[in-house]
Amino acid sequence: MFFKNAGKKSDRKKSLKDWLNAVLIALLILLFFRIFIGQSVTIPSSRMEKSVMTGDHLFINKLKYGTRLPITLLTIPFTDNTIPFTEAPSYLGWIQLPYFRLPGFSKIKRNDLVAFNYPYENDVPVDFKTVYVKRCIALPGDSLIIYNKNIFINQIQLQTDSENVQYRYRVVVKKGKSPGKDFWGKYEISEGGFITDYVYDYNITLKNAARIEKDSMITDVRLLRQNPGQSSKIYFPNDAFFNWNPDYFGPVKIPRAKDTLSLSIKNLPVYRRIIEVYEKNKMEVSDEKILINDAETYSYVVKQNYYFVLDDNRDDAKDSRYWGFLPEDHIIGKASFVWFSFDKNKSGFGNIRWSRFFKSL
Repeated sequence: MFFKNAGKKSDRKKSLKDWLNAVLIALLILLFFRIFIGQSVTIPSSRMEKSVMTGDHLFINKLKYGTRLPITLLTIPFTDNTIPFTEAPSYLGWIQLPYFRLPGFSKIKRNDLVAFNYPYENDVPVDFKTVYVKRCIALPGDSLIIYNKNIFINQIQLQTDSENVQYRYRVVVKKGKSPGKDFWGKYEISEGGFITDYVYDYNITLKNAARIEKDSMITDVRLLRQNPGQSSKIYFPNDAFFNWNPDYFGPVKIPRAKDTLSLSIKNLPVYRRIIEVYEKNKMEVSDEKILINDAETYSYVVKQNYYFVLDDNRDDAKDSRYWGFLPEDHIIGKASFVWFSFDKNKSGFGNIRWSRFFKSL
C-alpha cells in the first residue's frame, strides 16, 4: 500500500511538472511572438474614424518595417507602462539598450497606417510610451504644406486621401425639421451635434457630405475651416512666428538621416525637440547664439529619419500638426488588420462588430 501511494504521489508531481513546463513554453512562445512578430493594440478614441473605430483591436505587424529590438530590458512581460490594476510602473529604466531595428520587408509608404510610441511623452522609455496609430502622410526628406486643408507633398497636391477621412461640416436643416438619430445614422454620421436652432456641426466623410447635401431636409452643408494664423500658438511648433494651424501648416521639410539642417534663431523651434530630446544633445541659446554640446553652431546633421502623420478624423485630431515629427526609433510596425471589435455604446452580443473581424487596413 505504501509503495502504491508513493507511486501516485510521484505521478502527480510529474504531471504538475509537465503542466508547468508546457505553460512556461507557451508563455515564452507568446513573448517571442509579441517582441518579434506582432502585437495587439486597442483603439481608445475616434481620432482615426472612419478607418479605425473606437473599440477596434488591431494586429500590428512588426516584421513589415523590421522589428525594433527591445530597448528597456527590465520589464514585466505582457504589460504596457503600468502593472495592471495599479499605477506602479511595469519596468525599471536602469538598463537601456541603443535603438536597433532588424531588416524589414518594406519601407514605410505614404498612407500607411503606422503604430508608434507617442513621442511627446517625457520621462518614459521609448518602448513604454503610449501606443498610437495614425496615417503616414510625409516621408523623410519630403517638403510638406497644408493650405486651406489641401495637402501638398513636394509641391504636388496629395490626391490619395483615404475615402474614410472625415472633416468637420456645418449642416443646416430646414426650419421646423428635427432630424433624429436614425436620420444621421443613415449617412453614417455620429460624431458632433447640435449647435443652435437648425444648425449642427458633424464630422463627415467627403462622400457622405455630398450625399447629405442632396437630402430634402438639408438647406446647407459647409466645410469648416480655420483662418491663416488662427489659434497658431497651440499647434506645432507652438511659436507665433510661424502662424501654423491644422488648415494652414508649413512649408516644412521632414528631416532625413544625414541631412544637414541650417539653424537660425527663427527656425530653431521647428527642430529643437529633435536635437535636444530625440537625439539627446545639450542645447542652449544665449545672446542670439545657438550652442549644441557647448559649441556654437548654425547647422546640425540629423541622426535618424522622421515622418509626418495625420489622423483620419482631421478636425478632431492629435497628430503631427500638434506635436511635430515622428522619430523612426518610436515606430513599432504597420497596422495590418482588425482582429476583434466592439462598440462600447451597446450592450451584450450586440456590441460586437462582426463585420469588422479580420478587416484589412
